[in-house]
Amino acid sequence: MLERVIGSEASYLRRLGALSALLCGACALIGVVLAIAQPCASNLAATALAALIALAGALVARRS
Repeated sequence: MLERVIGSEASYLRRLGALSALLCGACALIGVVLAIAQPCASNLAATALAALIALAGALVARRS
């Protein structure tokens, strides 16, 4: 399935970007639920950082 999305000739950097976007994006979604359930600075910071890493991974996957 991953080869359909990013192509069979994708570089390792592109694969790594797609993987980090997928995993950190999932963690960011879970973090949103956690931040709603227990709003504190550490939960909000972790959620924001996971979303930032997911965005960076998506950018790397598109540009490589």
